[in-house]
Amino acid sequence: MSDKSSSPTNPESGALQSLQSENQRLRDLVVSLSATLLRNIAIHPPQDRDETSDAQRLMHEAREFFRYAEIPGLKKEIAEGLYTLGHEFMAKAVEVETKLQREKWKK
Repeated sequence: MSDKSSSPTNPESGALQSLQSENQRLRDLVVSLSATLLRNIAIHPPQDRDETSDAQRLMHEAREFFRYAEIPGLKKEIAEGLYTLGHEFMAKAVEVETKLQREKWKK
């Protein structure tokens, strides 16, 4: 008597392989998008962007970079780049918020 779980025609095995394949495809996509994002940010760093940027949006983006950097299997260099970008966006958010507060105090 053969074990169903080891059978290559077992639907559960096929579903698992399909999910693993999709998971790998998504990881590859995240790596590709992260590399593209890092190149784009290198060309147009956050400090060169519009000064009227919303601080909350910048903080949200920083949190997203930190979240992406924690993806399992991500190359170390890409993860470090994402952490660096997260910190840069946080710093820019603080800078924008400070500038907005100073403008309020002057009024």
